[in-house]
Amino acid sequence: MFLLLIAHIFLARQVGIDQGMLSQAQQILNQGQTAQGNLKQLAVRIYADSQKTQDSGLKELLDRQQIKYTPAPDASNASSSTAPSTTH
Repeated sequence: MFLLLIAHIFLARQVGIDQGMLSQAQQILNQGQTAQGNLKQLAVRIYADSQKTQDSGLKELLDRQQIKYTPAPDASNASSSTAPSTTH
């Protein structure tokens, strides 16, 4: 009976530790997803500005940071709800 009590205490403690690690991993994942969304928005804005101003420096900025942006092809260019395709 004493061994079962010790095993129960050990396992309960281990579960608590594992839950804390899982919580940290979920936080990091959420932060990464937020950062990825921000990066995509920034790449779209930089690309759009480079197209408007014909500023090759903006395109070079994306290249230096190894950010590739390919606008989604649309026939009328009226739809702005398409997701950008960026890789980093």
